[in-house]
Amino acid sequence: EEVSIELYNKAPVVRDRIIRILTSKTLEEISSKKGKAKVSEQIVDTLNSMIVDGQVKGIYFTEFVIQ
Repeated sequence: EEVSIELYNKAPVVRDRIIRILTSKTLEEISSKKGKAKVSEQIVDTLNSMIVDGQVKGIYFTEFVIQ
């Protein structure tokens, strides 16, 4: 619960960091299952570096649109 509140309060920064990570990747990097796992791991590491109490254990992509 504390992590949720902390991430909510930092939502603009969280969104910015995630967008920067995703836009830095090429199609080849994110089109494979292994590539998506690597991106997911990078996002988790980034979020965990931003929070004080608790940690993010994983993220789930509900949609993945590539343009």
